[in-house]
This record gives sequence, C-alpha cells and structure tokens, in this order.
Amino acid sequence: MEALYLTIPMAMCIAGFFLYVFVLAFRKGQFEDIESPKYRMFFEEEYPVGSNTEPSEIKPEVKKDGPTSKS
Repeated sequence: MEALYLTIPMAMCIAGFFLYVFVLAFRKGQFEDIESPKYRMFFEEEYPVGSNTEPSEIKPEVKKDGPTSKS
C-alpha cells in the first residue's frame, strides 16, 4: 500500500510531462499536415544533386574468398 503513495504521483508527473510535450508540439504545428509526408517520397530525386556517382557506376563487390569460390 505504501508503494502506491510513491508510484501514483510519479505516474501523474510523467503523464503531465508528456501532455506538456504534446501541447508544445501541437502549438508549433507538428500535426498540421499529416498526409503529405507519406507521399513526398514519390516526388524526391533518387540521387542527390551534388552526387558524382551515376547509377551505372555503382558496382557490387565480388567476394573472392568464400566457401563456394572455386580456385
């Protein structure tokens, strides 16, 4: 029973803290547009503009010393 005198106020403080963080995020506009971020990945460039590497220049590494390699 004595443990409840400590755990209930601690739980209320933690819940109050998360409510405070939620209210701050809501006021800053964090939850205004929840639809467009999931579609943004379809419209972004595949490679960054400053990238010097073309997709055809990227070659996978060939493992030479493996259990299935034949010498």
